[in-house]
Amino acid sequence: METEHSLLDQISRKEAELKGQCDIACKEAETRIHDARVRARSMREDAEQKGALEASQYMQSGLDELAVQISSILAAGEAEADKILKTGEKKVDNAVNRIIEMILG
Repeated sequence: METEHSLLDQISRKEAELKGQCDIACKEAETRIHDARVRARSMREDAEQKGALEASQYMQSGLDELAVQISSILAAGEAEADKILKTGEKKVDNAVNRIIEMILG
């Protein structure tokens, strides 16, 4: 009977030991999962910040390029307007001279 009692004690001790090892493994797993979630959150936040910065830089680059194109178009328009004005002034002078010639005869 004492042998049975001794075997039951050994089994109980072994169960307790295994339960302790299982508890330790579970805690380690929970810690690893928590750490992985923290790292994933940090990586996601870093990626979002980097993406926002790159998007902002890309947009600013596009706006700068657009400003250069607008300036170029305005300069070309002003040059064309000056050319038309000068041509018009010459035509007005010619028209006035012709009117005077027609009147004077």
